Amino acid sequence: MILGFIIGVGVAFLLTWFHIDHTVIAGVRELLKIDIGPNGYYLLMGIAGGISRVMIGGFISGLVVAYLFTFVKFDHIILGGLKEWFHYDISTSGYYLLFAILGAAMSFLKVVRMFLSPFFFLLGGKGGKSSRR
Repeated sequence: MILGFIIGVGVAFLLTWFHIDHTVIAGVRELLKIDIGPNGYYLLMGIAGGISRVMIGGFISGLVVAYLFTFVKFDHIILGGLKEWFHYDISTSGYYLLFAILGAAMSFLKVVRMFLSPFFFLLGGKGGKSSRR
């Protein structure tokens, strides 16, 4: 857990070279109405790494997917859909943070599913790699 925290802070430091920290700080300010600042950014990434190092990879993957969607102007469709359906107006920073959080959550859920698959195998469910019929 401590190693994951240190890795999370290290990855956060490396991401500052690409100015991802400004995007995350602005996204948190917009989505949660909390100004975390640079220290809060490092703490957020450290906590994510402490919970699961896989979450950091999912966080970065979510940012990359959001960035790729901007090339085909898919981000305007997503932002327009959020505004129309949920009456929630967010900017591009919130859009990037939303995808990063979704990527981290999906990665964490895959890890949870991997750890719980032996229990489903013992119960006879389809969660494990059981070939018994």
